[in-house]
Formats: sequence, structure tokens, C-alpha cells
Amino acid sequence: MSIRHSAVWGRGRLIVIAGSEGHVLRSEDGGQRWKRVQTPTRQDLSALAGTGAALIAAGHSGTLLSSRDDGQRWSDVGCGATADLRGVALRDDGEAIAVGLGGTVLRSGDHGQTWGAGPSPGDLCLEAAAVDAEGRFLALALEGQLATLQGATWTRHEVPGRNPRALCARGGLVIVGDGDGHAHASRDGGASWESHSTGTGRSIKALWLGAAGLVIASGESGILAVSEDEGRTWRRTALRSDQHRCAAWGDDEGAIWCVGDGPAARSLDGGKSFTKVPVQAGDAPLDGPWEKVPVRGKFRGLWAQGQGRVVLVGDGGTIARTHDGGQTWERSAVEDAGALIAVWGSGETILAVGEGASQIRTEDGGRSWIEVAGKPGGASVHGQNGTRAFAVIDGRVCRLIAGGSRWLELEAPREPRLRAVWAGPEQRAVAVGSGGTIVRTIDDGATWEAAESGSSRDLSAIWGRGDELFVAGGPGVSDVLRSRDGGATWAVLAQVSGSLTSLWGDDAGTLWACGARGVLLCSSDGGHTWRGEASGTWGTLFEVRGDGGEVWALGENLLLRRRHRAPTD
Repeated sequence: MSIRHSAVWGRGRLIVIAGSEGHVLRSEDGGQRWKRVQTPTRQDLSALAGTGAALIAAGHSGTLLSSRDDGQRWSDVGCGATADLRGVALRDDGEAIAVGLGGTVLRSGDHGQTWGAGPSPGDLCLEAAAVDAEGRFLALALEGQLATLQGATWTRHEVPGRNPRALCARGGLVIVGDGDGHAHASRDGGASWESHSTGTGRSIKALWLGAAGLVIASGESGILAVSEDEGRTWRRTALRSDQHRCAAWGDDEGAIWCVGDGPAARSLDGGKSFTKVPVQAGDAPLDGPWEKVPVRGKFRGLWAQGQGRVVLVGDGGTIARTHDGGQTWERSAVEDAGALIAVWGSGETILAVGEGASQIRTEDGGRSWIEVAGKPGGASVHGQNGTRAFAVIDGRVCRLIAGGSRWLELEAPREPRLRAVWAGPEQRAVAVGSGGTIVRTIDDGATWEAAESGSSRDLSAIWGRGDELFVAGGPGVSDVLRSRDGGATWAVLAQVSGSLTSLWGDDAGTLWACGARGVLLCSSDGGHTWRGEASGTWGTLFEVRGDGGEVWALGENLLLRRRHRAPTD
């Protein structure tokens, strides 16, 4: 999935860009090199504001992030709001507002570290915020209203044009951009307006107002227009693109950035000319307890057997095995297995399921494999021994029968779609799926009953030991659930940023989770709180598994290992 950059802010050579799924990039050399910064959210970020070293990012579902070190580290300063926030403005004295849908207004007096509800100008779609020459906060509504906050009171003025979304202010000038490519300027706080066409005919999404009357407008379908007389006359730039541009920022030394989908548009001469500039981070940091283990191939499933033994399965029926912690690998492939997705084992017996015509099994630790009859579309497999196992195949729960030679589809609920399964002791099993679905059996799959999860998330990860089970799933923000009675009842323990795909825990009670965008989390208190660990990737981590003193995580062209404690006998 491509990243949309929705906000940009800078100071001198420092540039910060924010966008979809909590994506934040920093450059300290004017945009020559970029580094992605870890953030505590996977919500889309819509707006940035800064002064000095303090930055605020606002986004979907009431997301508010604060940084006090030029955007190097970010804290989630949740305010209790749930509406999407579209604009944020910050004054030098630390006063700030964030605005969003439904007339949502939030206020801060400490550079965005804490927030409270502010007065609302009404049930409006507030799209942008700014500060005028007198230090008053401005909010632009899609309904064609410009609101000015004086103390605790808003004054509203009509804005000409259709669907205005872009707002900028400097000195005594306020400019608004609308959905038809018109720029509307006011020099009296919105009481009267002067309207001019930019000649683009497209929706203006972003405006930047510089010194000496310079105005930059960018937006839908890559439009980019420049005015040098406070918006009275406009010219289109020679740079053409059909990718949306969502935000603009510049300084008074000639640097201007317009960002959105794809490369940024950059000017170094005050808007006289623009060039396309890639905005892409280098490798994600890997500076913690995890280390990369070299292995070739595209793998999706991971099983750790302890004492340095690991099995990987992946595309084209490929299987890779190591007995020495990844120093050497033995590789094989099974015809008709297609893309193998998941693997589980007990002793020398290992089961693998995937998208191909064949699901497979080995009884000699992976040296040779035989077909297990069943449908294509395997996504999850787990068992208690070599002949008692369950799998999710084509969204349905199946049980291994006939001495391990065939998968039998069971009469579990067919909707919504199931995603993962766990096989417990004493004929128990639990499967999870879309919309917070949890179903369980206590008679080896003969009958199933639904359990109340307390979540509406798409649950895709499950792990347990004995009667204690953990479940997680997203998208965007994942719920973490726990059961202490074998899956009969559940409680939501935590919400964590990221779309989690896998869970695993050790005998000491430490839990690990991984997921999309390189998310790698650890909990030392039974799942109540989680800390992020550097994974070295921005790609998806598919699986986390461990045994003894090692934990392994598998991602896109990446295998990680973590030695967290000495193995025990």
C-alpha cells in the first residue's frame, strides 16, 4: 500500500512530513536524506503544526501526537475525542487548537502535551486551522464558513465558493482555497472577500502564504499554481502530475514543499520553478535486542522447535529448515503446494497449509513431505500432537483425521470469515475471525458455540497455554483480549497501535506480537501494557514464535531472532 503524505512542516533545513498509517519522515538536510520516525499510532495523520522544537500531529479517530524534540520522538496525548481531526494550529506561547468533523474543537495550553474540549462553532466539518496576525485561531468549515476564536467565542463569516478546504494566514491576509480552483482573500478577518481563479479548475487542498505576496496553491490531480501578488493573479507551474497534493509549506529563503501521493514537488527559488523529489526513508532502525538472520526466499509461515531448530514455509511450496540457529539452511519444495502460509509442529511431525491444491505434512522433521487431502486456502494451523490438529482453510475450521492424512471441514459458523485457530487440551479448540468473532469447541469440533469477545476488530492472531488464551487483531488499532477459562469468557486488556498478525508467549509470562508496518511489541505484564521494539523493517511481520531462550519473527524477506533469556532444561 502506498503512503499518502498529508502534512508538512519545517524550520530551516529541518523538514517533517506526516501521512497515512502514522507515517512520519524527518530530514535534517533540506530533503536530501529522510529517516522514518517511529510513532505510537497507525491512524492516518492529517495535519502538523510546530514552533521551536515543539510539534503537534493530528489525525483520524481523535489522534493527537506531541513531540518536544523536533519530531524525533512522539507521544500519544489522547484527548478522548473520536472524531477525525483535520487541522491543527500552534502559537509561540504554547496555545493550540485542533479541529475536525462534527465541529470538534480541542484546546491545549502547553504546546500540545495535554488537551481539553474547546468551544465549538457548530456542527460543521472543520477542515483546517490557522493563526491570524492578532494571534486569534481560525477554523475553516467545508460548509463555507470561516470561524474566528476570540477568548471562548467564535465569530463566523461566510466564505464564497464551493467546498473550501485550504486555509492560510499571514499578517492581516487570510486566503481560502475552494473546490473549483478559486482563491478567496480577505483583509478584514473574513467580513469581505476578493475572489480570483487560479486557472486550475480543480479542488485546492493546500495553501502556503509567504513573504512579499507569494502564495502557493496545490491540490487535486497534482495542480500547482503560484501567485506573487497576494492571490490576485496566478500562473500554473511547468511541473505536471496527476497525483494529488495535500499539503504545502515553505520558508522565506526560497524553499517550498508540496506533498501528497508519490514524489514531492520542491522549489528552491521561491516558486519560480519546481522539481519532483522522492520522499522515502532508508532502512528502519534495528538497534535493540533483535538481530537479522540471513535466509533467501519469500516465506510466510514460521515454526520454532527450540535449540536452534526453525522451519519456514512460503511461496512455491518452498520449505527451509535450520538446526543451528540460521547459520545453515536446508531447502526443499513441494509441487502443487502453492504459497504455503502457516506451519506448526510437534516433535518430528510438522503440518503446513497454504493456498495451493495440497496441504502437506512431514513425520521426519521436514526431510520428506506427503500430501494431506483438503481444500486450498489454508491460513492457520495449530495442534496438540502429530495427529490432533485444527486448521483454518478457506475461512472454515478443519480437523485433521484419518491418522493425519485428511482435513475434515467442521460444522463451525461460516460467517463471518475465520482467520486463525488454536488447539487446546482436552478436546478444546478456539477459532477467531472478522468482526470480533470467537467460536470454541469442547468436543473436538463436533459442536461449536460463539463467545462474546467484547471487540468488533478483525481478530487474526491467537496464542495460549492451558486455560489462558490471548487474541489480537486490527486493522489500524488492534484490541488485545485475554481468556482465563479456555475461551469461554473474554476481556479486552489493551488497545495497541498497528494491525497485529501474530502472538506468542514464553513460560515466564512475557508476550510478543507483530504485524503490519514492522510493528514488533513486547509485554511483560500479561498483555496489559506493550512496548515497541525496533524491527528493522517497515514491511509486514507475519509471525512471531519461540522456544527455549529464543524468539523469532518472520517478515517480508526478513527473519529476526531475539535471545531473551538462557534456555532451561
